[in-house]
Amino acid sequence: MKRLIGIAMSLAVLATAVWAFAPRPLPPFPATALRPDGLQIHGIARAGERLVAVGERGRILFSDDGGRGWRVAGVDKPQGVSLTQVAFADSRHGMAVGHGGWILRTEDGGAHWQQVAFDAGSSDPLLGAWAQAGGPWFAVGSFGRFLVSRDQGEHWEEAADKSMQDRHLNGIAGDGHGRLMLVGEAGLVLRSPDGGSRWEAVKTPYEGSLYGVLPLRDGAWLAFGMRGNALRSDDFGATWQAADTGRRASFFGGVELPDGRIVLAGQGGTMVLSTDGGRHFAALPAGSPQTLAALAQAGKDSLALGGNGGLAAAALAANTR
Repeated sequence: MKRLIGIAMSLAVLATAVWAFAPRPLPPFPATALRPDGLQIHGIARAGERLVAVGERGRILFSDDGGRGWRVAGVDKPQGVSLTQVAFADSRHGMAVGHGGWILRTEDGGAHWQQVAFDAGSSDPLLGAWAQAGGPWFAVGSFGRFLVSRDQGEHWEEAADKSMQDRHLNGIAGDGHGRLMLVGEAGLVLRSPDGGSRWEAVKTPYEGSLYGVLPLRDGAWLAFGMRGNALRSDDFGATWQAADTGRRASFFGGVELPDGRIVLAGQGGTMVLSTDGGRHFAALPAGSPQTLAALAQAGKDSLALGGNGGLAAAALAANTR
């Protein structure tokens, strides 16, 4: 009897081992899924109703449900270096830029990307991008790097002029009417009234680095950067007024919502909101304990946030309108 019990136990152990190590189908899990909280994000943009985010290791994510779920985009020639910014001319055509002069373009709203430029021998990053329908595209970066494309991002050429002076160029934006503005280190602000053919420097009351610029719906411009500084201009950069942000943390990203509210975000999860065109800002609850580098509208009263902690969402209270 004891012998039979021993044999039965041995068979049970053997069966368990066979089951444990036998090949079985993997549980259902989409191959394109990625934990968005585990990837450092540097840029977010809208492509129509779609959100597209770029970040470390050259990863690109996109969301078609307002940022609730994210999928990995396809890149034809992965380089493994960080992407720093993304911009779209319309709902389908866009560009992403990064380290090593890496430039990618998409024709399907960010689901698939093709490499058009990369310099394996250089680590200098491109930091800003601007794409527009029916006009030239621009990529700007460290040490006065300024590139222009006249065929929707397929080919690029150097176009820097003396006003760039080898400074780090951090951000560029346009108002859709041929006026462009570029910001960089040491309070650098350049403006172009003719779609980027000519650039001229304008004087600002702040000499620290500026990281981004927004053309506002009321015709004004808002530049933002280090130590909580934000500057508003009502005359296309001829004169500037310091905005009251109430913060000393640096701002790295900003967005204007369709109803005119403006949100800036940055160091230590700092977020501030303006309801008067960028003249005054009030603090919002921190969107993340980590530094925020980018944000975009996700819904009527919600934002998609990107930074050191990955991707997250933030709701805006209705009474902030």
